[in-house]
Amino acid sequence: FAPNKRLKMFYDELSITLKAGKGGDGCMSFRREKYIPKGGPDGGNGGRGGSIILECDVNVGDLRDYHFSPRRIAKNGETGRGRNMHGKGGENLVLKFPAGTIFRKKGTDQIVAELTENGQRIELLQGGKGGKGNTTFKSSTNQVPRQFTKGTEGQEGEFDVEVKTIADVGLVGFPNAGKSTLISILTNATPKTAPYPFTTKQPSVGLLDDPDNFRRLRIGDIPGLIEGASENRGLGHQFLRHIERCKMLMILIDIAAVDQRDPFEDHQQLLSELGKYSPKLLEKQRIVVLNKTDLLEDHKAVERFHKKLGEKAHTISCAGHEGIPELIDVLFEKVESIPLM
Repeated sequence: FAPNKRLKMFYDELSITLKAGKGGDGCMSFRREKYIPKGGPDGGNGGRGGSIILECDVNVGDLRDYHFSPRRIAKNGETGRGRNMHGKGGENLVLKFPAGTIFRKKGTDQIVAELTENGQRIELLQGGKGGKGNTTFKSSTNQVPRQFTKGTEGQEGEFDVEVKTIADVGLVGFPNAGKSTLISILTNATPKTAPYPFTTKQPSVGLLDDPDNFRRLRIGDIPGLIEGASENRGLGHQFLRHIERCKMLMILIDIAAVDQRDPFEDHQQLLSELGKYSPKLLEKQRIVVLNKTDLLEDHKAVERFHKKLGEKAHTISCAGHEGIPELIDVLFEKVESIPLM
């Protein structure tokens, strides 16, 4: 369970500019060969411009690829040529996004596309039509046509893109509960950590793989909550919005009370803040995980917590990786039991 050393910050909102390819121009040409000085028209049509295709891919975690390159243009169609050679169509530009991604016209609430299922494809912008070559205009009354048309421009637009569901599991806890350390153990995300509140300034998402059973979970480390987060203190609403998008919640508690906080009061306060922001958050399936068991001086602390909670929580030690394999099994079991929306 040694953590991978790659840093993976999460990008869930951005604006993007997209343009489909222009259609190729038609060609005006006449057949000119030896012994055929006055051949007929042989100008080919232009190729269609490439379209912008959106594809839903569950292996894509967030919008990072577009954060650093927010303008994308599909290929233009080729122009027609003589000898009735038509231009090749421009290749469609297929852009992959995570499940739960929605596209709005920039600056509006108008949704133009939504990706929900793996493999789903949507043609967002059509490529321009290819122009017609002069061969197309040949007729009994027009033996030597000089008409041809140019290709049309491809559609273009600016869009606000948002990922509605950032993770299968949202990891929630007060600052220094050990969330960043746990997610780095479980997944390939390693957020920077330090021994002070609000270490994590931005949600990070890691992928928990179970290659033997061909399954994967996305786990989101939500930045630490504080009392008053539901009233938008600190960065409250920004963080709670991310929690709202997760399928289930994992409440992480410092059972050793390293910060001299009462573990059960922490649990109740977290639920209170979540409920104040949105009662629906409390309807999500959740599990409670007690961390830092290796630092416990009061060995009855876990027993007292279980009694107050009314059920058994999962106990782990990130420092010694104790209880991690069992926790992984529980996470997969819980998420797979959640009905598809």
